[in-house]
Amino acid sequence: MSASCLSRAALALLLPLSLAACGRGGSSGAETAAPAATGKATVVKLQVFGDTAELKSYRELIGAYEAAHPGEKVELLPVGKQADHMAKLSTAFAAGNPPDLFILNFRRFGQFAAKDVLLPLGPAMSASGQFKEEEFYAPAVEAFRYREQLMCLPQNVSSLVIYYNRALFKQYGVPEPQPGWTYFKDLIPAARLLTRDLDGDKRNDIHGVGLDPLLIRLAPFIWGMGGELVDDLQAPSTLTLDRGPALLGLNAVKLLISRYRVTPRLIEYQAENNDARFARGALGMLFQSRRYTATLRELEGQGKGLDWDVAPLPRLQQEVGVLHADAYCMARASRQPQAAQRFVAYALSEAGQSILAKSGRTVPSRKTVAHSPAFLDPTQKPAHAQVFLDAIPTLRRTPNVAVWHEIESKADVLLEEWFYEPPLPGESDLEGADTVLVARQIRDATRPLLAEDLAREQARKAPPPAAGGAP
Repeated sequence: MSASCLSRAALALLLPLSLAACGRGGSSGAETAAPAATGKATVVKLQVFGDTAELKSYRELIGAYEAAHPGEKVELLPVGKQADHMAKLSTAFAAGNPPDLFILNFRRFGQFAAKDVLLPLGPAMSASGQFKEEEFYAPAVEAFRYREQLMCLPQNVSSLVIYYNRALFKQYGVPEPQPGWTYFKDLIPAARLLTRDLDGDKRNDIHGVGLDPLLIRLAPFIWGMGGELVDDLQAPSTLTLDRGPALLGLNAVKLLISRYRVTPRLIEYQAENNDARFARGALGMLFQSRRYTATLRELEGQGKGLDWDVAPLPRLQQEVGVLHADAYCMARASRQPQAAQRFVAYALSEAGQSILAKSGRTVPSRKTVAHSPAFLDPTQKPAHAQVFLDAIPTLRRTPNVAVWHEIESKADVLLEEWFYEPPLPGESDLEGADTVLVARQIRDATRPLLAEDLAREQARKAPPPAAGGAP
């Protein structure tokens, strides 16, 4: 065998393990045809979470990919809840048998990136020409950088918006939300008019607004009042919810239940979540992201639909939004790295992104698809889908640190308790002593996590000891 042939043979053996493939990342005709020639399909495992409507759209995407790539298969590993999805991934990595690909929210990928179990898809697919950053929205791309590397490739650039029941607005003579509407002058009065006790039992049958008391849901209130979640987005050392503007944002949320009573009480919230309450027509407005659109469309197809639309987040002191983005991540231990990258390339292409966009599941991260009829379809709800695109310039995100998922978990438990508890004895709902207390509890509970994360990063960046030094 000639030297050139030996070189090619060695390259063929090393190629699946490299982070950046030659040519088109293994998409040459010879490699694509290889599975068919041997009679064995190349199988890529993809783990995702979602409800039935979301999983249906992923199956459609996989079907289209397999039709365009004979001899290649994608095995969908569906998980119903995100918590179960994360647990299953952690277990699979611990066992050394992770799926090739999986969908992760940007607030959760850091814990895997820190353990060096992800193959950085950005460098790998950019080098092969399969991914060009400028074709995608910057907020979604930047959300998946870790240690200056683009680890996962974003499938969507969703945001938090207001879903509202148009039938209820019409029934009770409430003006529908308009661009530029505000929280105090517009949303709260609308919520009060929509809140109704229909049978006179002194319990509301219809609530004006639903908001899950989670840190990611409260972030736009904090930012909207001029506050911050952390002291440094790139290298946070502490949460800053206990500082003036951030406290104002938290108090603005607490007013919904403590003063105006326009949102379900704790016992009602535990009995039926806000998504289900809105779907059956018992909630006037709901803070939710784009993924809820697929659920509402499926209900409409079953004859259970609502007359609904979306509106931007109401303005407080500043116009601001919060990013909700998911991405395709790849295990460094993938047994089919080139085939996995081919699937991601297709999923992020105009054809692939259009499939998920038509399902209602995503706000496409690819700019051309976001502005196409696949997303802005005038025959499909919501009528004001442009709201999602208009929000992109205002989007902010949480830090990309390995411990952020743990931080949210600790904060959310405390925030739920705070939200549903009445003000402290002797305090009015405007004084917010309980808000100061919970903000400090969250700060103190999460500070050790951030300190550990900073210490790990500093140790990683520290120069190695000089050769010949003392043992």
